Amino acid sequence: MTRTAGVLAFAGAAATVLSACGGDADAESAAGGATDVAFADGTYDGPRIENARGGYQAQVTIEGGAITDVQAIEAGTDAPESVEINARAIPELRDKVIEAQSADVEAVSGSSYTSPAFLESIQGALDDAAAAG
Repeated sequence: MTRTAGVLAFAGAAATVLSACGGDADAESAAGGATDVAFADGTYDGPRIENARGGYQAQVTIEGGAITDVQAIEAGTDAPESVEINARAIPELRDKVIEAQSADVEAVSGSSYTSPAFLESIQGALDDAAAAG
């Protein structure tokens, strides 16, 4: 298998795993979308998720019951490769989550550590926002 094919296969597998990890989000999507969840307005910090590339923690802002912003409180290590990947992946994940109004989005290609950890932290923040709603 070529390196490109291997990377694509891994990215596809990561996206499949991420969608399978969505838990209730998958059921909500099938039942009409995660936007049916009522989020209480406020700023919510997700749990800190740690993996081989460091810690990841997201902060989610809810206004008018909608996700309006997602920021990184912590994003991996200060290693150059980590910084480079996170500089690309986190803004893309932010945009996907705001558009979908859910953490049930596809991983960013090439961010096999960042995507699952950051999305898990986002989901935790959204769970808190839903519980408060």
